[in-house]
Amino acid sequence: MDVPAGLGERGTSIWVSLATDDPARNALVLESARIADRLDELDSIIQGKGVLNLMQFRVLDKEVDDADMNIVVEVKFQSVLAEAKSQAVALAGILGKFSDSSKSSTQPAEASQENVTPLERLRQKRANRGG
Repeated sequence: MDVPAGLGERGTSIWVSLATDDPARNALVLESARIADRLDELDSIIQGKGVLNLMQFRVLDKEVDDADMNIVVEVKFQSVLAEAKSQAVALAGILGKFSDSSKSSTQPAEASQENVTPLERLRQKRANRGG
């Protein structure tokens, strides 16, 4: 299967290892590959190696009072660390779907828990852990 255009090194690696003939799965694989590449770019920026406009300026108001000119400017800073964290969470969520589906296909199905309350599930988990 061809590697989609625009993927970086880590994105290509993810695509090659996870892509199948299933279009729905491949949509998630492609998105996780793009997120992985985006995380690499954000990491370079955080390390001071990448280029990113970290500040945005916008003139809000200009006033001329007598001989003085007052200019109100809004300055916003991009939150690279917060964006990297949210991208990492998104990638973990998508990749978790792949591991969950592989576990369900290799492990026998557990007993149906349709009528089991959350408290009973918690008690079962504790009992299974021995605590």
